[in-house]
Amino acid sequence: MLSDREREALREIQCRLLVEDPGFARSFNADVRRLNRASPDLTWWTYTNLLVLSLTFGVILLMAGTPVGALMFTVTAAALWKARRRRERSGHPRP
Repeated sequence: MLSDREREALREIQCRLLVEDPGFARSFNADVRRLNRASPDLTWWTYTNLLVLSLTFGVILLMAGTPVGALMFTVTAAALWKARRRRERSGHPRP
């Protein structure tokens, strides 16, 4: 955490930067928007890949005769599915 003095110094630097070079300061805002837009896509793909892997390992373990391991991967896949759906409902759309 920043102290009050450090926060004030940071505010002064930001104001000075906006006055001296507004184009440079705007470029940071564009980068932040681009990063925020890319983040949900990566997360959605991560959930999807983990879901597919969990289901695949569950089927492999079931075919190998290990129903407990298959059940664990199936439960993991269900939790990933639920987390992905919750993320979609919270306003992070699919790619």
